[in-house]
Formats: sequence, structure tokens, C-alpha cells
Amino acid sequence: MPDAIRFCFDICCQGTVLEGATLEIIETPGLASCCHCGAKIELDRPFGICDRCGSVELKIIQGEELKIRSIEIEDL
Repeated sequence: MPDAIRFCFDICCQGTVLEGATLEIIETPGLASCCHCGAKIELDRPFGICDRCGSVELKIIQGEELKIRSIEIEDL
């Protein structure tokens, strides 16, 4: 997903005052909670399996956030 966002950002900025702007993406690791045993599982892809009990019923608790922390604009 971050690669797609970078690509779209670059395309959208072409020919505008934002051309040449940089986009910094800080990825947050995905974290899920097992619905069966309550274990916390780190996710490295959209779907996961509980390391403790093998269940695939997981509730995502972190990693879907998208926040724009800041925008810096230099005087033209």
C-alpha cells in the first residue's frame, strides 16, 4: 500500500506547485488480537493465524491508521 500511495502522490504532484515535494511514510506494524485465546499477534500481511492456538479469527487492533502528521510548505 505505501508504494501505491507514493506513486499516486508523485503523479498527482506533476505540473503543480507540489512537483518535487517529498512524501514521508512511517509504517506502523499490524497488530491483531485472537478472538479465541486473546493472544496478540503481529501481522506482516492482511491475514494471519494465531501463533498460540492456530485460529484465523483475529480482530485487527493496530495498523489500519492513516494520519497526516504535518505538512511543511516553503515560501515560493
